[in-house]
Amino acid sequence: MNTDKLNTEETTADYFQDIKTKATQYVQQRLLLFRLQATEKISKIAATIITTVLLAVIGLFLLIFLSVTAALWIGESLGSNAAGFGIVTGFYLLVFLFVMFVLKKILQNSFINKLIRLFHKKD
Repeated sequence: MNTDKLNTEETTADYFQDIKTKATQYVQQRLLLFRLQATEKISKIAATIITTVLLAVIGLFLLIFLSVTAALWIGESLGSNAAGFGIVTGFYLLVFLFVMFVLKKILQNSFINKLIRLFHKKD
């Protein structure tokens, strides 16, 4: 009878030790999965930001050269480079005011929603 009680205690101890080992392994695996998923999301967000900044810089250079070309062409047509640059500057001032007063909230919400979707995107 003592051997049966001893075997039961050993079996119970082994059972709880096995559960403890499996629970520890499970937690370690979940932490590893979380780290890998976080790394993947951060990498995707960083790649998107770098690509967007690079495209914005290239677009800015394109816009600058097109603006100078347009200002010189208008200036040549009017006989005054200052007038050409003034007209192009006035155009950009109107665009700036339009964006600030009409499109500001729409653009902010659009960027916020895009960032949220990017961060919470399921692959």
